Amino acid sequence: MNAMKTFALLSLGLVAISGCAGLPPAEKSTNMIFAAADTGTTKTLKTGQTFEVKLLGTPTAGYSWEVQSLPAGVVLVDKTSQPENPEGRKQGMVGGNDWTRFRFKTISAPVDLQSTAGQALVLRYARPWEFEAGRPAEQIWQMQISVKPGA
Repeated sequence: MNAMKTFALLSLGLVAISGCAGLPPAEKSTNMIFAAADTGTTKTLKTGQTFEVKLLGTPTAGYSWEVQSLPAGVVLVDKTSQPENPEGRKQGMVGGNDWTRFRFKTISAPVDLQSTAGQALVLRYARPWEFEAGRPAEQIWQMQISVKPGA
């Protein structure tokens, strides 16, 4: 039984490592990449720093990740989507999950850091027409971000 657990953990580790090897060049050049597990955390970033948030969704069912709010000094640079299984799509697979990648950049630090401490980057996962009709988002991803002057 213990050997089976060890084998399963090693297999999962290899899958995770192999998934990182195939990242697009733009993602490799980014300073920081945050994922679903980073929700609820707090980060301090410097001005001029670029970071990404990469989240899995199901756009074929109408769901999408959207920016709900940005902290002061942070701007959205780009939003892209790519299939979780690109080979399956090439073979005609319909549906499936997509990775949504938001790229952000810190452009300025607030003059008074105390008054803007704890501002959140908030992303929501919802069907846009349902959200507009007042239905709450299916998921919320958020991170408290403080921007400080860069070196």
